[in-house]
Amino acid sequence: MAEVAAGVGRFKSNYAVERKIEPFYKGGKVQLDQTGQHLFCVCGTRVNILDVASGAVLRSLQQEDQEDITAFDLSPDNEVLVTASRALLLAQWAWQEGSATRLWKAVHTAPVAAMAFDPTSTLLATGGCDGAVRIWDVVRYYVTHHFRGSPGVVRLVAFHPDPTRLLLFSSATDTSVRMWSLQERSCLAVLTAHYSAVTSLTFSTDGNTMLSSGRDKICVVWDLRSLQATRTVPVFESVEAAVLLPEEPAPELGVKSTGLHFLTAGDQGVLRVWEAASGRCVHAQQRLPGPGWELTHCALARTAGLLLSVTADHNLLLYDAHSLRLRKQFAGYSEEVLDVRFLGPEDSHVVVASNSPCLKVFDLQTSACQILHGHTDTVLALDVFRKGRLFASCAKDQSIRIWRMSKAGEVACVAQGSGHTHSVGTICCSRLKETFLVTGSQDCTVKLWPLPEALLSKGTGPEGSPVLLQAQATQRCHDKDINSVAVAPNDKLLATGSQDRTAKLWALPQCQLLGIFSGHRRGLWCVQFSPMDQVLATASADGTIKLWALQDFSCLKTFEGHDASVLKVAFVSRGTQLLSSGSDGLLKLWTIKNNECVRTLDAHGDKVWGLHCSRLDDRALTGASDSCIILWKDVTEVEQAEEQAKREEQVVKQQELDNLLHEKRYLRALGLAISLDRPHTVLTVIQAIRRDPESCEKLETTVLRLRRDQKEALLRFCVTWNTNSRHCHEAQAVLGVLLRHEAPDELLAYDGVRASLEGLLPYTERHFQRLSRTLQAATFLDFLWHNMKLPA
Repeated sequence: MAEVAAGVGRFKSNYAVERKIEPFYKGGKVQLDQTGQHLFCVCGTRVNILDVASGAVLRSLQQEDQEDITAFDLSPDNEVLVTASRALLLAQWAWQEGSATRLWKAVHTAPVAAMAFDPTSTLLATGGCDGAVRIWDVVRYYVTHHFRGSPGVVRLVAFHPDPTRLLLFSSATDTSVRMWSLQERSCLAVLTAHYSAVTSLTFSTDGNTMLSSGRDKICVVWDLRSLQATRTVPVFESVEAAVLLPEEPAPELGVKSTGLHFLTAGDQGVLRVWEAASGRCVHAQQRLPGPGWELTHCALARTAGLLLSVTADHNLLLYDAHSLRLRKQFAGYSEEVLDVRFLGPEDSHVVVASNSPCLKVFDLQTSACQILHGHTDTVLALDVFRKGRLFASCAKDQSIRIWRMSKAGEVACVAQGSGHTHSVGTICCSRLKETFLVTGSQDCTVKLWPLPEALLSKGTGPEGSPVLLQAQATQRCHDKDINSVAVAPNDKLLATGSQDRTAKLWALPQCQLLGIFSGHRRGLWCVQFSPMDQVLATASADGTIKLWALQDFSCLKTFEGHDASVLKVAFVSRGTQLLSSGSDGLLKLWTIKNNECVRTLDAHGDKVWGLHCSRLDDRALTGASDSCIILWKDVTEVEQAEEQAKREEQVVKQQELDNLLHEKRYLRALGLAISLDRPHTVLTVIQAIRRDPESCEKLETTVLRLRRDQKEALLRFCVTWNTNSRHCHEAQAVLGVLLRHEAPDELLAYDGVRASLEGLLPYTERHFQRLSRTLQAATFLDFLWHNMKLPA
């Protein structure tokens, strides 16, 4: 029995969510505070505040109306944050405490599209989709100005940096820039030079020069004294943001003179520095491969010396403003997560493949993120070699890449290969040694790629370029797409799973067919070898998981429980249990021996494409189409320890209860029984009190000395006892004490008293009727007895 108990103890019974990596930015405005320590960004109905040093979300602010945030702005003194929602409400926040200090109507007839504070942090300008511009005094809470005349949506508002001039600039859909005077309450000038939407306005430190950028591929330098355009610079890309750089030399940015220089961010995906006087580009970043690198936003935090840019893929990049060296990366939104893996010898990192050509590597301790470039189309699958530092990826661009993580946690591409004629949808690394990897593609073939010696000696190609991989063997394996490949723990067998509803077993390295596993009614999504037995697990779109014997290719077991396709399966607990994920968003834990689903875990809201277990088998990692990555912790031992502690506590309390009853210390006994929340134990105590010769007095004194919460519990127990004719006397005795000594108002204040009374009334009436019938019968029996007496 001890051996059986030990075997059962090794089984897992539950996982708990240890950590979630969720989206924090889904597009829109992004702003750095002046110190560069906090980052503010919009995510649907919330404004998230990130700690720049760690990448963790410190606070999430949501308005009471719970509508999408359309605009926000942080005051220059970093004290006040104002948000605007689709419900046409403005909220003012003390963001460091996370509390809203004021909520008021925006007065606009359509949502607020743009917002800006003045340099003194006392005035706030809002531009609406109704074409109106309003100015608010955020200290004394009233509207100071209301400007009309802008046609269409006001996309942009900005105060002049000199507060004494009291000027406001705005731009709407008519592509012109309007200059408003707060003193004269009128429009002083309409500046026209752009032929498309104006995307940004920025000012020089002396306040005499303004730079405007637009989607018409030009930037215009304005003299604010003459209100004329002094220079039009063609930048040959649709510009989303332009920033004027400090007028000081910066050799690393190509700025050699003290003249006016500005930086642009646009649809080419690179930051470029321009000299305003000559219109020349003096510095440009290197363009990264793949789509999604168009820049949608750019801002400069002068005090902190940081430059922030945002890509169309919702990645946030922080640069040193003087050299454009990358300092930090944040992945704001991963869209659909397609695969996840633990990384590092101690599973300290996770690598994520989402609906993007980029890979994201997260440090689980510090929340730091690295974005890896290399693929030119969506990355579909990942796998990690045995030691944890080397991992492989495959993508829709028909290529594979091998990446290495250094001891410092930096990841670089060290090898690449191509040869498939369609998307490469699955990849698997060798298990015993870092010697080869296998890929499966939509071209219905499997390729075996040996790792070259140069790669194993931790080298790369010439000048640090990736080593080129060559396929050693190619085999057409199925008639339809290959969705999964798996290498056996001994590196001698290969399993493939396909959309053609079959799995096949192959001998490596020649890729000779050994057998076919057929039995699923739909395509297979995953195949996995058992780490201990000669068994293969397959997961299918028919909602089942099957276990197959490798010797005779027969089906050993079928697990049914998912309501939709099973997308991934993994062996846990040394091959005695399975963990599966499905398109129903659920994870299920199965015990193989008895086909039992031990636990169903529901934390994702969509298809769970990625599933991976840690080396120590104590954690699991999942990624889903809801763009969430969840780290699960095995809490079996913790729960068992808690259960054991509860049992021991119950035994101790039961012994204490027996002792109290023996000593006739009824008050403590009743209080202890109620704390155990066991109606039968409380009933035993009441019965013991009623057996006492002075039962009435003792019951009254004991019940009346209980606390109110204990009386409420006792009343609930009475409802249960009253349903049984054997225990109704105890219930009625307790009820009688409460009704006689408690005032009606106090009884009605008890928690759940109405439900208790509704439960007590019908059974009490039934008991009363039964007693009445018994009394009638007894009276009749007494009458008969007296009339049947024989005469003396």
